[in-house]
Amino acid sequence: MNTSYIKKDPVGRTTLEYLAQAKNFFSDIWEKSLDFFASYHWREIVFNMKLVSIIISLLFGGVIIFLMLKMNARGRMQRIASLKNNSTAKIDNKKVVKKWERTEKKLDSDSEENHKLAILEADGIFEEVLKVLGGAAEIRIVDIDTIKEAKKIKNSIVDDSGFKLTKEEAIKTIKTYKKGLMDLGVI
Repeated sequence: MNTSYIKKDPVGRTTLEYLAQAKNFFSDIWEKSLDFFASYHWREIVFNMKLVSIIISLLFGGVIIFLMLKMNARGRMQRIASLKNNSTAKIDNKKVVKKWERTEKKLDSDSEENHKLAILEADGIFEEVLKVLGGAAEIRIVDIDTIKEAKKIKNSIVDDSGFKLTKEEAIKTIKTYKKGLMDLGVI
C-alpha cells in the first residue's frame, strides 16, 4: 500500500485521523439536528409560531377592514355634505334653461315627430341633471310616479316605431319633466 500521501503533523497524528474526526463531528451535528427537528419540542415550537402568525394576520386583516370601512364612510359623508351644500353648483342653469326652451318650442308644431323628439330631449336633459346631482337628488322630486309615467312614454317612443303620440300627451309629458326639473331647482 502506498502511504506517501499520509503525512504526520508535529504531534504525530495523520491526515486520515483528522478527516475521520471531522466526519464524526459533522455526522453528529447532522444526527442531533434531525433528532431535534423530529422531537416533540420542535413540533411545539412550530405550532406556537403558526399560532402567533395566524393571530398577527387576523389582527392586520381586521385593521385593514376597519380602515377600508372608515374611508368608505368618510367618502359617503363627504358626498352627502356636498349634495346638501352645492347640489346645483355643478349645473349651468342657464344652459339647461336654453335647452329646455328649445325643447318646448318643438311642441308648437303639429308634427308628431317633433313632439316625440321633444320628449326624448326632455328626458335627456332630466337624466343629465340627475347624473350631475347624484342619486340622492331623486328624493327631492315631489311626484316621482308621474316621472315614471313620462319615462314609460319615452321608452315607448324608443322601442316602438309605430307608437302614436297625441299633442296633449306630449304636452303633459313635457310638463311632467319640467315639474321634475323645478323640484330639483334647475329651472
